[in-house]
Amino acid sequence: MKPLVFILIFNLFIACAATKPTPYQKEKKKEGYRDLSMDGIAVSSFKANANTKKSLARLYAQFRAIEKCRELSLHANIFAILDRTIEKEVTRSTGGGWGPTYGFGLYPYYGYSSFAFGANFSTISTDSWQEVLKYPFIEVFYKCSQKIMRPSVEWKELSSEQLKHLVMDVKGGIQIESLSDISPNKKTFQTGDIVLKANGKRIERIFEVIKLFALEATTVKIQFLREGKRMIGIMTSQDVTDEAIVEEEKIIKDVCSKIKNRNKNHFRKIKVCY
Repeated sequence: MKPLVFILIFNLFIACAATKPTPYQKEKKKEGYRDLSMDGIAVSSFKANANTKKSLARLYAQFRAIEKCRELSLHANIFAILDRTIEKEVTRSTGGGWGPTYGFGLYPYYGYSSFAFGANFSTISTDSWQEVLKYPFIEVFYKCSQKIMRPSVEWKELSSEQLKHLVMDVKGGIQIESLSDISPNKKTFQTGDIVLKANGKRIERIFEVIKLFALEATTVKIQFLREGKRMIGIMTSQDVTDEAIVEEEKIIKDVCSKIKNRNKNHFRKIKVCY
């Protein structure tokens, strides 16, 4: 095979691979899942390429938490799912000629590689534009337990820069992003409420409030901001074991089906799938 033909086939192969979403895998080359622990709270994260939908990355992060807990014959008591999606601005071009490209990989596709070769033959004109690529990065905070207790609240973290006009200190906080329809806290809290303290302690990270909720129904005194006013409310967890198990089974079925369709050998190595 002539060298030029080989290079073109190789480039096409890489280009096709670059357009596929990140598979369910242990993190390698900045893509896949990773397991961490913060003060007794487990965290499973999933980083994906720009061709992966955020909903799929979220699904994989949840699946990893479930997989870890099923290894202990327990359920994943998921308290919060944090979206830390990374955005990167790149210059994209119709380009001319062929040769090495830098930054985000093979033209016109992009990945995490720092160096790649691209090829095209449009040498008449060149157009370029700025494009924002989104790399999903999802974190799931959870505990493994037989009985699942949750406040049924979703959170997001706020930086000190975002809060500097609302509070005097230089610390961040957490905000209520949503409350589920079955949340026992819907009458007391609203979407957008900013939590500053829990049981008298200043709160900056999600796991700091999560760990206050034990395996039984727990009440936590919350100091929060609503439209600039400081307020105090009681947040309560509830037993959602049955609902959580149904959701777990749906996630397992969905992810295992995707893994099996993509790589049967990989599927056989994941015990939770069979």
